Amino acid sequence: MTAPTPNPDTPPDSADPTGVCPRCGRTSNFHNLGHLPVTFKDGIVAIGRDGSREPLVLEQVSALQCFGCGQATAVVEEEWIGERRARDGGNSGQISYRGIHWWPPPSAANLDPAIPAQVVDVFGEGLRCLSVRAPRAAAVMFRRSLEAVVRASGSAAAVKTLDDKNLASALAVMAKEHALDPTLAQWAKELRLVGNVAGHVDPADNVDMSEAEEMSRLARGLFTYLYEMPARLARGRAASPKLP
Repeated sequence: MTAPTPNPDTPPDSADPTGVCPRCGRTSNFHNLGHLPVTFKDGIVAIGRDGSREPLVLEQVSALQCFGCGQATAVVEEEWIGERRARDGGNSGQISYRGIHWWPPPSAANLDPAIPAQVVDVFGEGLRCLSVRAPRAAAVMFRRSLEAVVRASGSAAAVKTLDDKNLASALAVMAKEHALDPTLAQWAKELRLVGNVAGHVDPADNVDMSEAEEMSRLARGLFTYLYEMPARLARGRAASPKLP
């Protein structure tokens, strides 16, 4: 088994000491300052060559220092064996410790101030759901971030359609009005569909972590095109009057 694939969109842990810093909100690398065990495997110990007995660690707390801001984040991590949690019966593969809780909690601190506050608030809650490995809750919040986009940036007709009908119809109005180009409209449709799956109890249609993480990237891309790129261009023009 190989190590987990580095993901720059998630907060760091011992298995992947890269990602978004909960302190400064920047994508960074992290130095592991050390860890302490907090939960042990019942009745299972490792016996050293000298006869010493050490309990096996199921959960630990690691302190990861951001190379950017220099501050540390406390991460509660659980043991994984291969691609399964040890407590779920994983017994073959590389041992790693992956985060389940962070302090401070992950946030949307790295989002551009041009993004409406109500959009940031909902999206940030989705990121916190991701950080505790709650993919269905995260998917629902990322879907709600689309509703927040409609209310913050849609026309009166789009908002009325959201209230009177549904999100799909409101997004169609925004696409027809060219507030969303065809690619962005398709992205939004994908977010909406997975969010709908997460919001209903159906074992046949579930949402896993990889799908929720992909939703976060799609939403982030949507925000970049709708808000961040125009704001950066406007700031660049203001700083350089000679620009058209």
